[in-house]
Amino acid sequence: MTDLSQTLRNLHEELQLAQRLGPDDRVMLETVLGDIQLLLGSQAAAAESGVEHGDALEGAAVRLEAGHPGLASAIRSVLDAIGKAGI
Repeated sequence: MTDLSQTLRNLHEELQLAQRLGPDDRVMLETVLGDIQLLLGSQAAAAESGVEHGDALEGAAVRLEAGHPGLASAIRSVLDAIGKAGI
């Protein structure tokens, strides 16, 4: 889980750097990231809601690709780490 934790920290840093990110996207990303961090402590809950969070993050990465490529890349890194963690 340390790789996932580091990847989440990197995404939080990218999110802080994305000054022109729309408020709706920022709130959605912060909410999903917070939920993922909570789920790291509960594997059963993570298995139930992992698909929903993955879909939300992938959608965000697609929307943000043109305007925030660093943030989109960080989101995809989180998705990869979540998949490797089995969440």
